[in-house]
Amino acid sequence: MHDACLFKGKIMKKNDIWQGVCDGYTYDGEGVVRLDGIVFFVKGLLEGEEAELGITAMKKNYGYARIVKLLKESSHRVKPACSSYRLCGGCQLMHMDYETQKQFKRDKVKNLFLQNAHLDVDVNPVLTDEEHLRAYRNKVQVPVQFNNGKTEMGFYQNHTNRIIEYDRCCVQTDLSNDIVRSMKGWLQNLGCTSSFRHVLIKHAHRTGQVMVCMIVREYPFRNSEVLVQKLKDAYPQIRSIQCIVNRREDNVILDGREIQIFGDGYIEETLLGRTFRISARSFYQINPYATELLYSKALEYADIKSGDTVIDLYCGTGTIGILASAKAGRVFGIEIVDDAVKDARINAQINHADNIEFFTADAQQGAARLIKNKIHADVVIVDPPRKGCSKQTLDAVITMSPDRLVYVSCDPATLTRDCAYLEENGYKVGIVQPVDLFPDTLHIETIVLLQKLNS
Repeated sequence: MHDACLFKGKIMKKNDIWQGVCDGYTYDGEGVVRLDGIVFFVKGLLEGEEAELGITAMKKNYGYARIVKLLKESSHRVKPACSSYRLCGGCQLMHMDYETQKQFKRDKVKNLFLQNAHLDVDVNPVLTDEEHLRAYRNKVQVPVQFNNGKTEMGFYQNHTNRIIEYDRCCVQTDLSNDIVRSMKGWLQNLGCTSSFRHVLIKHAHRTGQVMVCMIVREYPFRNSEVLVQKLKDAYPQIRSIQCIVNRREDNVILDGREIQIFGDGYIEETLLGRTFRISARSFYQINPYATELLYSKALEYADIKSGDTVIDLYCGTGTIGILASAKAGRVFGIEIVDDAVKDARINAQINHADNIEFFTADAQQGAARLIKNKIHADVVIVDPPRKGCSKQTLDAVITMSPDRLVYVSCDPATLTRDCAYLEENGYKVGIVQPVDLFPDTLHIETIVLLQKLNS
């Protein structure tokens, strides 16, 4: 670690103040300012803005700085709607107007294709549901701590275990915010905070149904029955209350024995005219409004014909596979989380999708099983977690040799890495469509259509 650098014959060190102009962004949305060949990264600074900057850290050939005083403000700067914006760090782009956010995300996807895949692709303008730029999340996972005799609930400050409390999170629903406030008071008054690690709330926007899952160190805990009754009395929207007994001391949250306390262990939500069951551990897209755009586009690009066989890797609770089954001859869904597969099978029954089969396996093993059974895929849809697809999974997809591969990604860095490998192995990147499921944050969902070159 370096704590100083040489600038025009002068040693620059931590806490030194100088003036600079932002000329771009990092992939994390930090402003980039150059000082005699040294790059500084500045949180909250917009392109074209001039500011007095204070050095916060130095490395060998780059550094970090903070805004001391804004000298020239961008017309694209807006006042963050959240009082905890700077400390929380969850909504990193809330100081940008929304058009600038979308352009930042579009540029990010294009530049990562250039950097990771050496592909100069056309990236479509970002799609989003403009009517739901706030209060769009259907899930919140809130850490709980007992600190100096006081119950704390909020979000961890970046790179720390410090909880930043909040009155209202702008990306959560009013109902979720209200339940968090109530839980905080009840835990304090009932003396059971030390038993808690997290509170998970899932709120289905279309149906209004709510699930509360308590991640606890033991159950029953002190006054657990009283707490459950308070939740039921105050919030009739709650259809399910359960706890997960997790005694781990790492950051793995949804691990441990699940105990059903009230309700049937799930809520239901509707998506593009279909009904889906959601349990505590199963994955369901966070933004129900933009998800309809995302899945509609993915299915449009898949161009499923009557009689086609579709493989849905990382299928979760079966959403996109069940939607695809309306046109396909048959669909196979593969998912490693067994609870999600159980939900997916029930979802298929609820939606009368009798041409879809789900099984529990990781994507690589599931694809290998299909190859062994000589299943020919016309279309493969992949929607992997942030780490992307393993090389073995991509090799299995290449072996299945679908005419069309639709890659849905929540991380453009791993997406572009995987697209580079697919381009080397007989596929061509076609449409690139970002869809903003996460306004005010760095994150962007992207759909890529890849087509087999000799199809």
